[in-house]
Amino acid sequence: FLETLNLPYVGAGVLTSACAMDKIMTKYILQAGGVPQVPYVPVLKNQWKENPKKVFDQCEGSLLYPMFVKPANMGSGVGISKAENREELQNALRTAYQYDSRAIVEQGIEAREIEVAVLGNEDVRTTLPGEVVKDVAFYDYDAKYINNKIEMQIPAEVPEEVYQKAQEYAKLAYTMLGGSGLSRCDFFLTNKNELFLNEL
Repeated sequence: FLETLNLPYVGAGVLTSACAMDKIMTKYILQAGGVPQVPYVPVLKNQWKENPKKVFDQCEGSLLYPMFVKPANMGSGVGISKAENREELQNALRTAYQYDSRAIVEQGIEAREIEVAVLGNEDVRTTLPGEVVKDVAFYDYDAKYINNKIEMQIPAEVPEEVYQKAQEYAKLAYTMLGGSGLSRCDFFLTNKNELFLNEL
């Protein structure tokens, strides 16, 4: 809309914003660029309605419990559920499909949550990594906006190699998606110092 009116604005353009909002498209693009992500299975609502057993078998054949189920096009933790077994996976998919006809099922992992801000257009720069310190099972809408049981630790206490990798992957993801202006890259960091990009 702003581009149609020839008005300047801050942040990513239409295509980048649309791709980054869509979790499935984001994963496809970042996978092509070699950015590490947790294993995942995209699931269309029609696939699930036509053959739920096949969907469950596909998820359980590729992933281990716990799994996280997310609508493909929502943010702020809306519609996200944690599944510890097949019954919970079924309920989680039902919840996700209330918000979108496409869902993504991700491998759950024990990890810290690290964030890196990215700034710039051609000359891309990153900030120090920060950590979302939380005392809840997972960082859903209530934890973010209702109970607000989180603190930010900046800079995050991570080894230098993790610091550099987080910045490197954040720049790569930002560039692969055609980012401009500013963005934030969220990572999972395991106790083995493995980084997985969660979203941008």
